[in-house]
Amino acid sequence: MLTVTRKIMISAPKESVRLYLRDLKNMQDYEQKVAQVVDVSYPDENSGFAELEGRFFGLPWRGSFKMEFTRDGGFRSEMTKGPLKKATGGFHLRPVTGGTVVTHDEHYQFPFLMKPLAWAARGWLARSLELELGVIKEGAERLHRQLQIRQIETAL
Repeated sequence: MLTVTRKIMISAPKESVRLYLRDLKNMQDYEQKVAQVVDVSYPDENSGFAELEGRFFGLPWRGSFKMEFTRDGGFRSEMTKGPLKKATGGFHLRPVTGGTVVTHDEHYQFPFLMKPLAWAARGWLARSLELELGVIKEGAERLHRQLQIRQIETAL
């Protein structure tokens, strides 16, 4: 199993980060391996489902993921349909002074014939997660500013 984990500090409260991540359509913006969010649904308040397509290490793919929203504001995802034997990941949110620390992890189990690709993909995946977290940082901080402006306008 190939596992990659990265963290980032976001200058926004946990609630703003949670709201950004819960909008699964945002995956098209931040998820480096996703070119298009084909469909999103929310079967209940604690879960979501996304059908995605894109490129993984340069290879086209299409898959479906079930997301379970966690109490810390993040989510755990699992590929229910796709090209890999198993793919899981998630986001963990931890409030800190000045914002929120987001930890993102991804886990991949490759079919036997693709094992050499797994070794070569580690560095590419690490860079991908760093880019994703940068986009999430910008998106969550932007959302937080928008929410603050709405509060100010409502108070006037």
